[in-house]
Amino acid sequence: MTANPNGMQEGPTDFRFDFDRFERMFELGILNDLGPRIELLEGRIVEMSPIGGEHGDTSVDLAVVLSNALSSIPTLRDALRVSAAVTLRIGDYSAPEPDVLVARRRNGRKYYEAADAVLVIEVSVSTRDNDLAIKRPLYARAGIPEFWIVEPEARLIRVLRDPRPDGSWGDERVVTDGAVTPLFSDQVHLSLAEVF
Repeated sequence: MTANPNGMQEGPTDFRFDFDRFERMFELGILNDLGPRIELLEGRIVEMSPIGGEHGDTSVDLAVVLSNALSSIPTLRDALRVSAAVTLRIGDYSAPEPDVLVARRRNGRKYYEAADAVLVIEVSVSTRDNDLAIKRPLYARAGIPEFWIVEPEARLIRVLRDPRPDGSWGDERVVTDGAVTPLFSDQVHLSLAEVF
């Protein structure tokens, strides 16, 4: 009979996948049956909902508007990049695929990392509950400076700033009209009318 270490209870143990195992399973085709929309969140492999038309259209519109804004500002055009549905590596146990990511250039690395991100955007149509319950604290703990949850059906953008290590945000507000200016530049203005 073996004894448990002090404070450890008997019972089932959760297994957490790390990023290297997750990536290797993709390379070996182990995850092929789960479909194309899979993320690693806090060590769990999560199958995401298929992207519907409204979700996809809004994501593309956001990426285009932000790309156009960055391209008109030389210092930003050279420093930042707008990407859609790319892997954002957060530590050893998370690799979400934000709908839109504004980040510093990768400089030859295969994946963007949390420290590269200046703005993460999730478009919430069928994913709202997961975006609020899972991704909101995940991005805060990772120190992402700004996170937007865009809700096309409600025609609003939740703007979250001042991330805290406990997974909360010091500044959360809801924008329903006008424009949103991201923290990374006061020269960029995203009009809600351009998105919805």
